[in-house]
This record gives sequence, structure tokens and C-alpha cells, in this order.
Amino acid sequence: MGIKNFVIFICVVLIGLSLCSGTVFAASTLDLNNSLDKGISIDLLNQDPDPVNPGDVLEVRVAIENSGYNDIEDCYLKIEPEYPFRALSGEGLTENIGTLGKRSEDERRRVVKFKVRVENDVNEGQYPLKVYLYSTDSKNKISLNRELTIDINSESNAEIEYISVEKLIPGEKTTLSFGIKNVGNSPLKNSMFSWECTNDLILPVGSSNVKHINLIDVGETANVSFEVLTNVNTKPGLYKLDMVLTYDDIEELQTITEAGYVENQKRKTIESKAGIYIGGTTDFDIAFMERSPTGAYTFSVSNIGNNGANSVKISVPLQENWTVTDGGSNSAVLGNLQKGDFTIADFNLEPSTIGENLPIKFEISYTSSDGMRQVEEKVFSLYVSPATLPVGSKMQEESNESGLFSYKLGLLILLGAVGFFIYKKHQKRLKEKNADGNWQGENSPEEQKPEE
Repeated sequence: MGIKNFVIFICVVLIGLSLCSGTVFAASTLDLNNSLDKGISIDLLNQDPDPVNPGDVLEVRVAIENSGYNDIEDCYLKIEPEYPFRALSGEGLTENIGTLGKRSEDERRRVVKFKVRVENDVNEGQYPLKVYLYSTDSKNKISLNRELTIDINSESNAEIEYISVEKLIPGEKTTLSFGIKNVGNSPLKNSMFSWECTNDLILPVGSSNVKHINLIDVGETANVSFEVLTNVNTKPGLYKLDMVLTYDDIEELQTITEAGYVENQKRKTIESKAGIYIGGTTDFDIAFMERSPTGAYTFSVSNIGNNGANSVKISVPLQENWTVTDGGSNSAVLGNLQKGDFTIADFNLEPSTIGENLPIKFEISYTSSDGMRQVEEKVFSLYVSPATLPVGSKMQEESNESGLFSYKLGLLILLGAVGFFIYKKHQKRLKEKNADGNWQGENSPEEQKPEE
């Protein structure tokens, strides 16, 4: 054998030895691993509730059994919760189960209970709960990891929790809001809400009747609002409002594709209806018309709203600037006033001052079209002219007395002036008479003779 062949032989032997040693090492390692879990089984006995809903507390019962030929001492069972499970306050995650007897002994089997909470946002499906079994026995150690399959039911559901208004006034723009609450156990995704009214009596203004909502979490309420308007000529009454809510109902039915896992989705639709009343209150206008010499004030009362009013009554409540005179009533029954109608009401009133604008307050009570008794207050200013004070009022009497005094004073002045004029004229005549008598006595032509 040459040197070259000897070297080749040595290399072949070394390679063979290395392969054999590797096989022996792998076999020994395999035997070691098998010895760690040989004869030990870990199984899910049951779960409560089954299936469990998102957000609920889950109780699992785990069965551990030794079917081997050796006792295993100081055994511990531990759970390692990961999403969608989380540890529950006050509940332990590790349980000391002591010694697991060999297959022929009664203590070969143990049942352990654990409690965990399920997250709120989990979808329906099956999820793994990790369990770890180990021992501190120096002679027969075990170390096992298992995954228990837990069924989770994700029931998605929603409801219209509220509607912001119960009635609409014809011709008046109103904000109509809806509250959509997630009453299920899983989030509502990609929701779409729409509504419509019978014969389109209620229509949205400035937008459509459809609103989209990306996400409504479990237990939360989403609000959607619309500006709506009704026709002014709509007959008062109760009308039906149809509402439709659709959303993605996600089920954890996974399909394996080349791109990975794909969640199957389907749309779920919830239809509901509610009643909304069109009609209700109205509005009034009061205007002063005239005042009679007897002190009766006449006012016009008009229904300027979009609804009729029944059993209308107008009153003058107790107030500072105006008083209902004795013998007069402070209220008047006007009957029924349809929209656009008007009538008149008379009150015997006396103002506190004259020559000023005085605020006067009225109360109008009526039965609205929805059968409810309503009360409205109206206030406006009324100018009190002294020239038209009512006969018999205190202010008129004071004014008359003042006028009579002025008349008497003027008459006295006039009489004094006339008397003074007559007196002066009489004095003048006396002076003229005296002057004539003196002239005649001194220069009479009969007593004087002419010179010769």
C-alpha cells in the first residue's frame, strides 16, 4: 500500500467514525427528549362556558395523567395566557400537583382548574391556551408544553339606542340624531346606517340619509346626525321611520392561501322602525288695534305658526304697568285658531303712566295638535296717549280737574281784564265830562258881552 492509498484509507475511516458518532449522539438526544414526556398526557377536560364570549371569564379544567412505569414527584402545572387571553386578578397561573403515581397507582391522574379573561375585541374562532408541565424531581424530571384549543363565540349585534327628537314641527329645520349601540360581543366594523320616512314626508337637508361608521367597539354607542325638514302643509300625525343598519360580521373562518390566512366576512343587516310625530306647537302674534272712550283696549290675536291651535285663551296677568279695571275680566276665550287665522280680544285696562311706551304682557294657552296643553308668553310695548284716556279713569278725572281749573283761571283773568277795561273807559268819560263843565262855566257866550 502506497502512502497515497494509506491517507485515503485513514480519511475514509475517520469519516465513518464521525458519522457513527453523530448517529449515536442523535439517538442519545432523542432518547433523552423522549424520556422527558414519556407516558405523560395533558388534555383539556372541559371549558366553561363553552363556547366563551369575548369579555367573559373562562374556566378551564386540565387533566394530567401518568401512564408510565415510574413515579414523578414535585410536579407543577402552569398556564401562559397570550392574546386573546389574559390573567385574571386574584387567580394564580401555577398549580402544585405534587406526585404523579405510576400507571398502576391511583394517584396517577390529576385535574387542575384555571381561570382567565377573554379580550373584548376577539373574533369568533378557536384559539390556543398554552400549558406547561414540569417537575423538580431530581430522578425523573419532566418538561412538557401543550396548547389547549379554546372555542370563542363572537356574537355581533347592535340596536338603535335612541332617537333625539320625538316630534317635528312642519317647516322647521331640526337636527335628528340616532344612537347606535354595540350590544354584541365583538366590534362592529364598516357599519352603514340609513333611514327613510313614509312618503318622504321627512327629508334630509344638506346631506343624504346614509352615514358610514368605521368602528363601534363592544358596549359603545356611535351617534349620527342629520339636518331634516318637513313640508309646512304636512298633516299633523304619527308617521313611521324605517331604519337599516348593516355591518361586517367577521367570523374566524380562516382560509389558507398562498398569501397566508384570509378571514371570511359577511354582511349582517338589522332593520328596525320607530314612530315620529309631525305637528305640535304653533306661534302667535298680538297687535294693538284701538282704544275706545270707555277704556276698552282692542287687540288682534293671529296664529302665525304652521299648526292649528284649539281652545285658545288669552289673559292679562298681574303686572306693574297695567291694571284690569273694576268690572273687567283679565282673560278672554278665543276658541280654535287654525294656522293663518286671527280674531280680536277686548280688555278694560288702565296704564300706570301716560305719554310713554309701556310694556304689556299677555299669556296665551292652547291645545296643540298633539293634544298637549301649551302656554306662551308675549310682551310688546304700547304707547299711552293722554288725548285718548278713557272716561271715568282716575287719570281722566285728574286731567279734567286740571282742565277745569285752567278754564276757571282763564275766565277770571278774562273777566278781570274786561272789568279793568270798563273801569278805565268809565274813568275816561268822567274826565271828559268834567272838562266840558269847566269850559262852559268860564267862557259862556251869554255871560260875555262884546265890546262896543
